[in-house]
Amino acid sequence: MYRITQQRCTGNSGGNGRIHVCHTCAIIAFLTVVTFSLFGHKIALGKISNQVSSWACYYGVQDKTSQLEGFGLLISAVGGQNPAPLREKGMKVLVYVSLGEVHADSPYYAEAEKLGLLMRYNENWDSWVVDVRRPEWREMLLTRIIPDSLAGGYDGLFFDTLDSPIDMQRRDPDTYKGTERSCVELVKEIRRKYPKLLLCQNRGFEIIRRTAPYLDYLLIEGLSSTMDLSTQLRSDVPKPDRDFLLATTEAAMRENSKLVVLSLDYSPAEDVEAVDKAYDFSRKQGFVPYVSTPELNEVYLHNSNF
Repeated sequence: MYRITQQRCTGNSGGNGRIHVCHTCAIIAFLTVVTFSLFGHKIALGKISNQVSSWACYYGVQDKTSQLEGFGLLISAVGGQNPAPLREKGMKVLVYVSLGEVHADSPYYAEAEKLGLLMRYNENWDSWVVDVRRPEWREMLLTRIIPDSLAGGYDGLFFDTLDSPIDMQRRDPDTYKGTERSCVELVKEIRRKYPKLLLCQNRGFEIIRRTAPYLDYLLIEGLSSTMDLSTQLRSDVPKPDRDFLLATTEAAMRENSKLVVLSLDYSPAEDVEAVDKAYDFSRKQGFVPYVSTPELNEVYLHNSNF
């Protein structure tokens, strides 16, 4: 997925967006489903429902409230789209968090470098893959990066870049032994700390069966259509790649029957046939589709969105 160039530090380590509901009577809770409105959200005795019929991913900084308000879910960048007016309308908004990389412009980069957390440079995104096995990285994420990201007021977190450290272990299993396990433990620890937040993982198929029980959403990129970043040319996803994505997703859903699968395909907006095919194929699998450009800086409004 197109990387967020910065995880901005807001200076506010509080406001994690959790919603606390007091269970005063177990019998009543068992017999009656109590639904009430809190800060514009419908909640039934705990975490917000993860069910949605449409979603969008927008990393731009311009206000797109009027275009986004019809969706059920949004994945947003820190400091990008203001989540407040969307949440007031009942929309769920997740904020981007990079779990496996630090961008060179990130406010956390200097500290990560000083601590020796940087393992490999990713020239595609001007970022560094971090050693997720290190407790220093886990502490940075749990005590500063994630709380800072949530301070803008969100319903949950979108985990990106887990594929990067996992790829390090795949390339050099001896040097980076334990990286996959550390990625799984990181997701589990975030769930323990934020039991009421909605959590979405992008890819990470090597670990998805182990992390699925702790997630609300799984995002699949390139299910039907993809675009080359350098040429901006669109192409169909090869059938073997698609079959792999479907098989891995099916395995994850066996581990978590309530997991909602989001698909993200890339296509020029004017290629209506490709966009239609991507929506149709995703929906036939029971997934929730969205199509956009690789930069994710525009909102695609398509007849199939709603």
